[in-house]
Amino acid sequence: MSRPRRSEHTREALIEAGIEQLSLYGYHGTGIKQILDAVQVPKGSFYNFFASKEAFVAELIQSYSQNMFEQVDAFMEGEGKTLNPRQQLESIMHYSLHKFAKSQCQKACLIGSMGAEVAAESEACRVELDKSMVKYMAFLASIFANAQQLGQVGNALSPEQMANMYWATWEGALIKMKMQSDVQPVKDIMHSLLETLFKA
Repeated sequence: MSRPRRSEHTREALIEAGIEQLSLYGYHGTGIKQILDAVQVPKGSFYNFFASKEAFVAELIQSYSQNMFEQVDAFMEGEGKTLNPRQQLESIMHYSLHKFAKSQCQKACLIGSMGAEVAAESEACRVELDKSMVKYMAFLASIFANAQQLGQVGNALSPEQMANMYWATWEGALIKMKMQSDVQPVKDIMHSLLETLFKA
């Protein structure tokens, strides 16, 4: 197998640094210079790969989403196979919160953060955010559909409605997490929601 070219390494490094910086400082709080300084490459290198900051962020969203779904798929094909739907959701939640805690709660879900900040400003970013949202909603809905089949949740709401409720609550709880620098409020809020949804 041939080694990746240096230019490919530079491109990957820019994407990784971009996700890191945007996760911490947001779209408007992150400048291209910050990312270039983190990777230690000249400005020209950035524009060899990306036409603009907007195009760059759209690709970051795509890369972040792809990585997230790869982790989710690996979990569902591995440990998740042995868990019931509620346990699957709880396991994913605790894994995510562990990662957020490692950053002192300064990072949260990039999709939610960029959705709030740039979806109305950038069509390219909005399209990538929507793709990620549609896929994640389908994933959550499949868990709730399985829970209904097992009699773990009631039928008053459709799996899609429960998925939307779960995601909206999760993103709102993450805002509170960042405000209080504490993952405990998220645990409390999400456990209360699960208790409600899984009350068949």
